[in-house]
Amino acid sequence: MTTETAQAERPATSSKYFQPRRIGHVNLWVEEIGQSERFYNSYCGLNVEFSEPDLVATFLGTGHTPHDLGMMQTTKGVDRYGRNGLLQLPGTIGLKPGLNHLAWELLNEKALVDAFRRLKADGIDTDMTVDHQVAHSVYIFDPEGNYNEYYCDTIKDWRSVLHGEMELITSNWDPATAEGFTDSRFDENPELRFVEGAFVHPQRLTHAVLLSKQPAALEKFYTTVGGLDVVSRQKVDGREVIYFASSLPTYSHNLVIISSDEARFGNSAFELRSEDKLQEAIAKLKANGIAIDRMVDLPWKSAFFLRDPDGLLSEYYVRRGAKIELAERGDAPLEYAV
Repeated sequence: MTTETAQAERPATSSKYFQPRRIGHVNLWVEEIGQSERFYNSYCGLNVEFSEPDLVATFLGTGHTPHDLGMMQTTKGVDRYGRNGLLQLPGTIGLKPGLNHLAWELLNEKALVDAFRRLKADGIDTDMTVDHQVAHSVYIFDPEGNYNEYYCDTIKDWRSVLHGEMELITSNWDPATAEGFTDSRFDENPELRFVEGAFVHPQRLTHAVLLSKQPAALEKFYTTVGGLDVVSRQKVDGREVIYFASSLPTYSHNLVIISSDEARFGNSAFELRSEDKLQEAIAKLKANGIAIDRMVDLPWKSAFFLRDPDGLLSEYYVRRGAKIELAERGDAPLEYAV
């Protein structure tokens, strides 16, 4: 039994639409796919699980899900199509590096289609609904334009389907007529793989951070449509910080929203196995001349942050036992202390 199934999940609530188990992955827009892939693979230690050359996309991870981190090259204003003529990436989106979407794993297809049908019945718009061969997905925007994917796995042994360079993967899927299978098809005992020569060896993606001009509107979205629970709320220096958790208690939180003068992606966050592994990674990065954006040493975590070739931030951390008290963060900027 893995840590993902070691404890009972938080109970479902009928007032919510989607009710995710955990964050599945973060997907980024990047300017040059090869350069970004090398950074996250060789430096940050994420395996290249599979790629879609025709979509100019690559997918990396440790094995907890089919990928912890996806990335797609900016569209340059040109449409890109999936299978059977599906307009998957309109040229009007992805014009600059940043967040593409956050992805949330649901229990099974029934949970996904039930949520979709309730949204439609209540007049709430969604965007695409697609078949990714190993998952069925519903996409929807939050009030600030952040894109979210809610999905269920459709095959447990996803590596038997997705590996290496793939032909186009994604096609249409109709949740209004879907079967709605009730068995869970995520792997409860996944094979984790690590990039031996990399400087960092992350264990799993645990959460993402969003900066928001409308934290109240985002809170309403992520607790109702998004089905997350608010597990902590702090106000520091006139700014609000809200922590959200999915149903798996082995993740303390999967999303952090920080009030800000601008709405933007903050960072993705990856957990390391131990403080020794974290210090080992820092030493290797420094020895190889790799710039560390910032290091923080706080009662509730030890962490370092890296910027990728596009300046997008990722965190690598070890959680400590102390309660998060942001007012006691010392000189650490708020965005790095959460």
